[in-house]
Order: sequence, then C-alpha cells, then structure tokens
Amino acid sequence: MPSEFFTFLLYLFYGMAFFAIGVSITSRDTRASHLKIASVLWLFALFAYSHAFHEWFELYQNLSSPSFPEQFIPLINLLKLILVFVSFSFLLLFGIHILRLIFPGKNQLFNLLPFIAVVLLIIAVLPFPDHLSGDAFTFINSRIRNFIGLPAAVCSGLGLILYSQTVTHISTKGARNFIGAGIALMAYGLLTGVVPSGTHLPLWNAPIELFRGLSAFVILHFVMNALYTFDEERKLLMEDRLSRFAKAEKLHALGKLAFGIAHEINNPLTNVSMNVEMLTKDLTGPVDQKRVTKRITAIERNLDRASKIARELLAFSTEKEAEFVPTPLDDIIKSSLELLGSRKKDYKLTVHLDDSPPILAIPWKLEEVFLNILVNAMDATPKHGVIEISTQTENGQVLALISDSGCGIATETLNQVMDPFFTTKEIGQGTGLGLSICYGIMDLHGGHIELESKTGQGTTVTLTFPLKGFAND
Repeated sequence: MPSEFFTFLLYLFYGMAFFAIGVSITSRDTRASHLKIASVLWLFALFAYSHAFHEWFELYQNLSSPSFPEQFIPLINLLKLILVFVSFSFLLLFGIHILRLIFPGKNQLFNLLPFIAVVLLIIAVLPFPDHLSGDAFTFINSRIRNFIGLPAAVCSGLGLILYSQTVTHISTKGARNFIGAGIALMAYGLLTGVVPSGTHLPLWNAPIELFRGLSAFVILHFVMNALYTFDEERKLLMEDRLSRFAKAEKLHALGKLAFGIAHEINNPLTNVSMNVEMLTKDLTGPVDQKRVTKRITAIERNLDRASKIARELLAFSTEKEAEFVPTPLDDIIKSSLELLGSRKKDYKLTVHLDDSPPILAIPWKLEEVFLNILVNAMDATPKHGVIEISTQTENGQVLALISDSGCGIATETLNQVMDPFFTTKEIGQGTGLGLSICYGIMDLHGGHIELESKTGQGTTVTLTFPLKGFAND
C-alpha cells in the first residue's frame, strides 16, 4: 500500500509539472513580442502537454483498480509508444527551431537531425515485433528515449543556453533562467534517455522516475521565471513608445510655436535687410560716419535679436545632458515667454516676477513644463483673454502660478488630466501626454504640480519647487 501510494503521488506530480509548463507558456500573450523564441514556444508547450498526459496514463495504468483484457494490452502499449514518440518529437522540433534561430546559416544541417534520429530509431528496433509483449514494449520504449528523447533534450537545452545571450539586454535575470532551464532540460534528457525506466539508483535506493519528476519541477521553475522576460520586454517597449510619444508632444508644441518664432525672427531680419540696403546707398556718396555707425549698430542689434530667438528654439528642441544647475526661476519663465514669439500678442499677458532665489534645475526641462502649460492656457483662453504669470517665495519654496481666463476643466475630469493619454482636446489636437510629462519633470526636481479649475472661470496651475535642491540631492 505505501509503495502504491508513493507511485500515485510520483506520477501525479510528475505529470503536473509538465502540464504546468504547458499552461505557463500558452497562457502568456507573446503576439506583440519581438523575441524570436516566441514563434516556437508552442512546440515546447505541446511537448509539455503530451508528456504530462503520458505520465498520467502511466499513473492510471499503475493503479490497482484498472484492469484491461489481455487482448487489449498490445494496443495500449502501442498507444503509449506513440504518445512518448510524439511527445519527444515535439521537443526535438523545438530544439531544432531554436538552433536554427541562433545559427541561421546551418538550416540544412539542422533539418537533417529529425531524419537521422528516426532512421537510427528504426534501425535500432528492427525487426519490429509482431506482438507488443511486455519485453518488446520496454525495449522499444527505451530506444525511443535513446534516439529521440535524449537528442531532443540536448538540442533544446543547448538551444536555450545559447539563446540566453540574445536576451541579456532585456533582462539578465531572464537570461540566467533560460540557462537554468536549458541545463535542467539536458539533465532530464540524460535521466530519461540514458537510464532505463524502473531503474533504482544504488546510492539513494530510489526509482529513476523520482529524479525525472524532480528535474521536471526544476525545468518548470526556470521556464516560468524565464517567461518573465516577455514582461520585461513589454515594459521596455512601453517605455520606448512613451518616449516617442513624449517627443511627439514636444514636436506638437514646437509646431504651435513655429508661426510665432518665424514672425519674431522675420522682423529683425527685415530690419537688417532694410539697413543693409540703406547702408549701401549711403556708401555710394559722401560717407556720413555717424549715419553709417547708426545703421551698423541697428544691424548688429537686430542680428543679435534673431540669433537669441534661434538659440532659444534650438535649446528647447535639442536633447541635452540632464545636469542640475542653480537657475533663477524667473529666467526660465522669461526664456519660455521668448519662445512663444508673436503668439503671446493675442493675449493679455501679465507677468509679476518677485526675483526669487535660484533653484537647482535642468533649465531646458523646466522650459518644456512652462511652455506646455502656457500653450494649454492659450488653447483654453479666447483671443485677447487674460493670462497671469507670477512667482513668489514662501516657506523655503519657490512657487510659480499660471492662471488663465479660459473655459476651465470640469470637476469630474480634473483628477484625470495628469494621466497619460488623457486629453480634453479634439482628436488630432493633442496626445494627452503634456501634463503627465510635466508631472514627471516636476517630480524629477523634487517639486509638484497642482491644478485648480472651475468650469467657465479658468484654471490656475501652481508649480512648487524646493529651494534646497531636489528629491535625490
């Protein structure tokens, strides 16, 4: 009775381990994955499922209650041989596909492996017995494990170990688990393909099936952890997409500013052109040194003006080192207003800056925050509406307040405006990432952003910065 109970538990959990491997693979959505192994994992899942059913079939047959008529024993043995052959064939195909992914130039060689394995198996079992007695079944079962199971486990294990090198850039932990799964799989291949079934190991006096079952649980452990690589990949893909959306949001803001910038640069350049033309006329006759000097000064002043605007735009649009430097917040606001160009002339802007002390900041990132908020304020405010900007220092913090007289934000949506991709604008007018990016930048500076709004009465955005550096200082 104890021996029968032990056999029951052994095969139950042995099959359960492989079934869990199959479930862990098929339950994971890998359709959006760029990892090449995703396209062949279904073969490994089929191996795991078919192998689980094989072990449970063994369990059923080892129970004391089932009894089969003598004439059905050969048929049952044949079904068991087919099941174990099909199971290891899935594993062999999986291993070959993995090796083909790693060595794409060796496809013809790897394609020969299944053919060679099957030919060797046929040669090993010839002549095929007319009657699948117990001895004949044991012999053929062993040859299937020798010539199909062992090569399949070695190819698959080696393939997983080599493939691990291709995922180290995504997750070093995932790569280690692929290696662990590969080693455990090869160990299982040795236990199932070299040591005959029913063997008792002398040192532990335990059946080989026990160690096969334990190795199956080790494979399960490493496979489940290796599959988390797909989660890491998805996370990296999301971060990459968010980064691209953030750049798109920045380009969207630049597009809105383009007309005003062009106008701001065109004015001084037109002035330069006129002064050059008049200077040319002045130099054709008697030279009036005072007039010439006046025109040259005007040219230099307007060129400096155009150059300053161009530098501001370049500084905003170019990615730079994220270095924190002491910066007056008033200077950042002034440079942000410069970037708005002539667009700000359509609104009544009132600016009250209290000459607040410098904060530790990445200036170009804070420019992005102020530009985003100011553009949102202009979008929400009708032409010639009032937009107020002010700074103040209180309780060891510098506050910047931006208020508009626009349409305001509904109370039910106010708590959602910081969420990525949430926008109250028309389709195509915004990505919904602007304020979420601002939130991230403010958090980076150890500050925070708050919104107060009432429908029809406008919105006030309060930006709070610590005077003693930032959160990670």
